[in-house]
Amino acid sequence: MKTNYHTHNFRCNHAVGNVKDYIIEAIKNEYDEIGLSDHMPHPGKNIDNVSRMKYEELVEYFKEIDEVKDKYKNEISIRKGMECEYFEDYDWLYKELREKYKAEYLILGVHFFPYKNEWYYVGDLDLNSESLKAYTDYVIKSMESRKFDYLAHPDLFGISYRNWDENTINASRRILEAAEKLDMPIEININGIRRPVIRYNLGERYAYPIKEFWELSKEYSVKRIIGVDAHNPLNLENMEWGLNFAKEIKLDIIEKLNL
Repeated sequence: MKTNYHTHNFRCNHAVGNVKDYIIEAIKNEYDEIGLSDHMPHPGKNIDNVSRMKYEELVEYFKEIDEVKDKYKNEISIRKGMECEYFEDYDWLYKELREKYKAEYLILGVHFFPYKNEWYYVGDLDLNSESLKAYTDYVIKSMESRKFDYLAHPDLFGISYRNWDENTINASRRILEAAEKLDMPIEININGIRRPVIRYNLGERYAYPIKEFWELSKEYSVKRIIGVDAHNPLNLENMEWGLNFAKEIKLDIIEKLNL
């Protein structure tokens, strides 16, 4: 079965194409199920309001998904969701997404985290052992909220902390232990494969997915799923990249979310 649940659209301001464009491309590439999961808005917060839709756009976003679900229901299974940061004071918003808009799943994507009384994007800090621990702490806290259905790019710290060492091993083990305990699927995110390779202490690697992280994941009873993280409809052609990555290091993956 061919699926992808990590799909954006023009509303996040750093992707192209509307919802229908992604559905047409998914059908063309013979997907059985596709999930739409654009970035959640941050009403009332001054945290990355540029790279996401406004709160007022939620109505149109979910309306468009409902329209394509009906139009293409005989050609492909379409699921509606959202990729979210975790904020403790947003219980009302997660509830609204589930109950008012009938979101079928919420992806946890931890891009921002609190550190020394400020919020930082993980890619903007030159992570050291202290800030990496703070990021990891927040990833786990977000997972433990149980608001979300799976964790996107669990190795996203690799864009800022380059080396594979005792600090990244410890961070990885802690995230993997939490995923195992919570039975939360974790995502092999192929958006990082589209980026240039980077140098690190063991040679060259993708910013993410990090091969060593995923090798380590084999020591844990975790569910792994591939996410295209599509920001262009044509990205849906790249599912094979994730499948090849998983095959190369002999990873078992799940094909479908239980929604």
